[in-house]
Amino acid sequence: MNTLPCLVLMRPQLAATADIDCCIRYGWQPILLEYLQLQTQSAALNRLSGQSQSQNIIFWVSPSAVHIAANYVSRSDKLIHVAVGAATASALSGYGFKQIVYPENGHDSEAVLHLPVWQQRKGKLLFIRGIGGRDWLIKQLHQLGWQIEVAEVYQRNPVPINWSVISTQAEQGNLKAVYMTTTAAVQAWFTQLPPDLYAVSKSLLYLVHHPRIDAALTGYGVQTLHVPDLCRGLALLHSRSI
Repeated sequence: MNTLPCLVLMRPQLAATADIDCCIRYGWQPILLEYLQLQTQSAALNRLSGQSQSQNIIFWVSPSAVHIAANYVSRSDKLIHVAVGAATASALSGYGFKQIVYPENGHDSEAVLHLPVWQQRKGKLLFIRGIGGRDWLIKQLHQLGWQIEVAEVYQRNPVPINWSVISTQAEQGNLKAVYMTTTAAVQAWFTQLPPDLYAVSKSLLYLVHHPRIDAALTGYGVQTLHVPDLCRGLALLHSRSI
């Protein structure tokens, strides 16, 4: 019988690679539950090569955006790549990009806006994101004088959660924690949760990396732990257990 504690990753598969590695490193069995899948947008991707050559900065909204679009953009060493957070920056580094900037004190649009790079220069900026992404940062940077183009390279398609992959672990008492990175993941989890897993869901520790996700979980009466990212969160739990 597997005695490792299990942690559910509520992530698209493309975004989960680094999180899976973190789980294994700290002695957890990762279980991936996809609540949405990302459908690539071929036309947008095929425009990226030419589109990116005229930019000063490319902004990446997520590791998924990097995995989908990295091989389509210019490899110019003059391009600055701004990542929304450390996980996205790590994904960019894995594709060989050199000039990478990201906020070390957060991983959202608000943290990105406070990066010095926006004040040091003005120029052309390419946003790489999914269809229907948040426009707040775009509006703020427009006001600072940046010329902005948007490349929407994937579509988020909700899918039913396959609860069977965690049922056995729940029955054996191995299911201990969940990691959620979006409010959409919170909604999908609790609206699709089958009745036989309801009691178990109340006993789990919910790891979150943003106050918005913590707030979304508040009404469900569950225990949350705010962490900078999954690796540091699991390192903290590991240190407490020693």
